[in-house]
Amino acid sequence: MARNMNKIRRQLESKRKKRPLRNKEGEAKYTFYPHHADAPYHEPEFYKWQEWDNKKSVDKPEVKQNGAWILQSLAAVTLFLLIGILFQTNHPALEGARSFVATSFEEEFPFAEATAWYEETFGSPLAFLPFQDSLERPVAKETPEQVTPLAVPVSGTITESFSENGKGIVLNTGEKETVEAVKGGVIIHAGPHEEWDLAVAVQHYEGGESWYGLLDQVDVKLYDHVTSGTTIGRVSGKEEEGRYSLAMKEKGEYIDPADVISIE
Repeated sequence: MARNMNKIRRQLESKRKKRPLRNKEGEAKYTFYPHHADAPYHEPEFYKWQEWDNKKSVDKPEVKQNGAWILQSLAAVTLFLLIGILFQTNHPALEGARSFVATSFEEEFPFAEATAWYEETFGSPLAFLPFQDSLERPVAKETPEQVTPLAVPVSGTITESFSENGKGIVLNTGEKETVEAVKGGVIIHAGPHEEWDLAVAVQHYEGGESWYGLLDQVDVKLYDHVTSGTTIGRVSGKEEEGRYSLAMKEKGEYIDPADVISIE
């Protein structure tokens, strides 16, 4: 009799310990006690499912966080490449988008310094594209550490001074003379201008800008790198006489070009 009672107690104890427990989420979770005499220690799979379930619950937030980071990185790289292709392509349909992007950043962000640093560190954003040769024009670059003295855009005679113009000077020169950049930098404007007709603007590597207006021809495109003395266009004019305007900005303010350049 006593033997039967002990057997019944062991069976009840075994059932109680194997009874499923409810966690906070309401899911059944079986708990096993390795000290129990009936525990099958010789079967490694006995506890493997419980270890896998715990690991899954711990790793789930990390996987979700890593997935979000990857999506953000892909979106940033895609946006960067699209902007790079936008400014390396001369299709007229993209002119509005190029102007919007350039206008949004040119006054608030030092594109020349950032672009020079990025291309020196990582290379061109289009370097791995198979059609890069048709989109890119290799141009010599000038870093801030390699800045050269100011060059004269083109020899001429001042016909409208800075005090008269308020933003720059106007010069007369020979017909169809080439206009050269006074400093190295990045082209931030190349096309029509409300005051200077056809104009080119260079954002210098070390800060400041130079604007060349009243041109008849533009030989550069947006975001080209130019060095001091690089030809950026040609002056307009008739009857063996040309005319162009020159303006310079420092810290967002126009300055007299005649104060920093020896105009011949």
